[in-house]
Amino acid sequence: MKNSSITFSNPSIEPVRSEATFVARALLKGLALFQRLSAGRVSACRFYPSCSNYALEAIQIHGAGRGSALALRRLSRCRPLGPHGVDLVPQPKQARSTPR
Repeated sequence: MKNSSITFSNPSIEPVRSEATFVARALLKGLALFQRLSAGRVSACRFYPSCSNYALEAIQIHGAGRGSALALRRLSRCRPLGPHGVDLVPQPKQARSTPR
């Protein structure tokens, strides 16, 4: 049974996804290739979901720019004696319903 590569902190809220740009599709394909090449190896990732799954989800939800920035921030925290545990992709901020 295959687990979904997308995890949510609140399963009842589905993220709003727009059509992926060329850059986002290229990044997603590169991450999928990396995951296929590293399949079957023991993961040394300190976080859940793994860094590549986190990057996939971040790019799918936030787009190429912000998703890549979130993935790089996550990778920068992956170091010996660093933090560990569950680290989910933040949900996109909702647009304000009333203008200020």
